[in-house]
Order: sequence, then structure tokens, then C-alpha cells
Amino acid sequence: MDKLLSPLKDKSLLIIFAYAPAGLGHLRVTDALYHGLPKEVGTPLLLGSQDTTITYLHRFMSINPIIRHLTVWLETGLAEDVTTVIYRYFLRTRTEVLYKQMLTLINEIYTPPTKVLVIATHFGLAHQLASLKDKLEKDTNIKMILVVQVTDDSPHHIWYVPGADLIVVPSNKTKAGLLEYGKDIGSNVKIEVNPYPLSPRLNKTLTENQIEEKFFQVDPSKNTRIQVLIPISGAAVGTYFFTKLIPLLHEKSDRFVFHVVAKDAPFTKNFVGKISDLSFVHLYTAADDRKIITNYDYVYEQNVVSLEITKPSEQSFKALFDCNKHSASLLLFTEPVGRQEYDNLDFLRRHKLIPSKSEEKTLWQMEKIPNMQTKAQFWRGISLPKGSIKAANFIYWCLEQGIFTSMMNCKIRPLNEDEQRHELNSNGVASFWQTVAKLL
Repeated sequence: MDKLLSPLKDKSLLIIFAYAPAGLGHLRVTDALYHGLPKEVGTPLLLGSQDTTITYLHRFMSINPIIRHLTVWLETGLAEDVTTVIYRYFLRTRTEVLYKQMLTLINEIYTPPTKVLVIATHFGLAHQLASLKDKLEKDTNIKMILVVQVTDDSPHHIWYVPGADLIVVPSNKTKAGLLEYGKDIGSNVKIEVNPYPLSPRLNKTLTENQIEEKFFQVDPSKNTRIQVLIPISGAAVGTYFFTKLIPLLHEKSDRFVFHVVAKDAPFTKNFVGKISDLSFVHLYTAADDRKIITNYDYVYEQNVVSLEITKPSEQSFKALFDCNKHSASLLLFTEPVGRQEYDNLDFLRRHKLIPSKSEEKTLWQMEKIPNMQTKAQFWRGISLPKGSIKAANFIYWCLEQGIFTSMMNCKIRPLNEDEQRHELNSNGVASFWQTVAKLL
């Protein structure tokens, strides 16, 4: 292993992580890769986008239902081809600030590097950096290497970055989609499949007593408190839904206790005010995005959490953890927002980690499906019906029917005949760095 990673330990190598404040997902992946670097590697640098319009645009597109539907249309077919070309041109012609940032980072290093490895977890900075590679190499006489990590299992054309040295994706399906698009535009960028990079800090194993407590929490015959984590997205999607859902669940059973991680911002003020006085809610807020991620990890470190109610964004891939891990709560997914979240659910459905669509439809009617308890032992998550009342009723029904108890027995054991089994490993960070080391 050390030999494979030795190129990363080269003292003349500078590693830079490039991310954008468009939701928390890009930053979570950056954080996971950062903390998965070998200890002997020099301190990498963080490069955040200075374009705050990305944040506002992301939030506007996420919470406005009309714009959301328009965005989905723009992300498919001919419309996606046109908008991708326009957006790519827009990004690649606005690089002056980023160029100065990169020069500043390189010039501040005491010992000038001979190579710069940039890990981009947002397509915006990835396209800008790709357009700057040749100029930076010429002006600094330093070899520039650009690796792009796709943060959803979605073949959005904008994630195809001409000029990148490597694009890393979570599945063969996304790889095939991006390769096809690259062929259409006459580009040939190397794309490799690697299991989704989950934070090593979340991959700690529970003690036997903690595992027992986790099972007790979802046992309908027990009185153990059910610890529920609710991370509010960076765009604060679903706050109205959660404002209603939290007290509804507690009314059904006072076993439910909630840990809510949210951003301290003007657009969450009303939501935070409504839930902050509830005795069964523990609230963790922060103004800084990185602190929000720290708060999220802290909840898992300090509590045995059995359920997490979350958007099917990057958190979906925690389904790759077995239930004996600290952060491997059962994932209850709210309504998808954007094509990438539907694609993430499709990843889980392809690998049978959530019910099929037909099974889901039957379950939402709170009707049993054939061999329900046996099938549930292979599920790491389940989607919730729309509306806080229906969702609360459904969650309580799943508890009473023992579905959650069965789901706690899930172990990620892909069959040998499964050609996609390599997508289900939980060590995506380690294998990511092995893949990248081969480029150096």
C-alpha cells in the first residue's frame, strides 16, 4: 500500500482541493478525500470558489418548484446539450480571479513545487482550471494535473471536463454516459469508476453494546429512545416539511428524539425558531459550511443514531456502510430535488439497497409486500411518501411492522456474479488515492 501511494509523498508535489459553496455535498467529498490522505503527505491547500452567485443560484434552483421543473427539463436531451455548451463557455471565459488565486497559492509555498495536483469536486472550478492548465504550466514551469471527482451518480454533461487528466465517477452507468457525451463532442478524457468516497471519520465500528442499542431503538417492543438525525441541506430544502414532520412523529411516539443540523442563516431563521424550543429536539447550528459538516460528524460520534431523514444527495452513499458503523443509520429519503438525486436513488435501486418502485408504491399504501421481512434485510434505505403527514404515518408504520428491525441486519455483500460489485465498497477514499497516485 505504501509503495502504491509513494508518488503522493513526493516533497515537490503540491496538492490543492478545489470546491465551490453550492450545497454541502461538494464540501463533504472534499473533506472525505482530505482526511483520507496518507499522513506522510504534506499539508494540502484548499481553494474555494470566490463566486458567491453559485450559492444563491443553487438555493434558488433547489427551493423554487417552477425553476426546479425548468432545471430538470434543461438537464435532459437537446436542451442539456445546448445549456452545457453555453455554461461551459461561460465558466471557461471567467478565469481571471482563479488564475491569480492559483499563482498566489503556488508562490506562497516555501519550496516551489515541480508538480501541482488539483482535486476538483465541483464542475465549475474544474472547467475553469482545465482552461487555465496550459497557461499556468507555461507561466510557472510547473506540471499541472487536474482530477475531477463527480459528487453524484449522475452523467450530467457538465461533469465532462475537456482538458482534465482524469474524471472519477461512482458507477459504470455514469462512466458510460459521460464517455458517450465525450465522443459526441470529439473529446477523449480518461474516466475511471471508483466507489463513492465516504469520509474515513464516519467509518468507525460500533461496540457490541452500541450495536445492541441500535437494534433496540428500532424494535417496536422496546422503550429505547429512537435517535433521529436530520441534516438540513445547504439550500435549506424541506424546512416546512420538517417543521411539521418532527412534532407529528413525536406525537405518535415519545421515543423519537431528533438531532437537527442546520445552517445559521437568514433563510433558516424561521425554521430554527420553530423547532428550537421543542424539548425533544437537539439543535446544532453554524454559519460556516465546514462547521456544519463537523457538527454532523459530532452527532454521530456522541450518539447512537438509528435513523437519518435526508435528501437523496451525497448522503445516499452512506448506504455502502454496514449497519455496525457509527454513521450507518437507516436512511429515510425525502422527495428528490433535481435529476442527480433521482439518479442517486437509481444507483441504490440497481443494487437493491432500497425497495423497487413497485414495492415502494405498495409500501407507501402501508400494505405488506411478499416476503417483506426477508427483502428488508437487504435494504439500507427507503424513500418517504410526499407530505409530512403521510411521511410520519409511514415511518411509524415501518417501525411497528418491524421493517426497520429487518433493515438493521443488512450487510453489504455483493454477489460474485454481480459485474458492478466494485461500486459497493466503502473504502472509496483509499482506492481514490491509489488511482490518483498512478497519474503522478
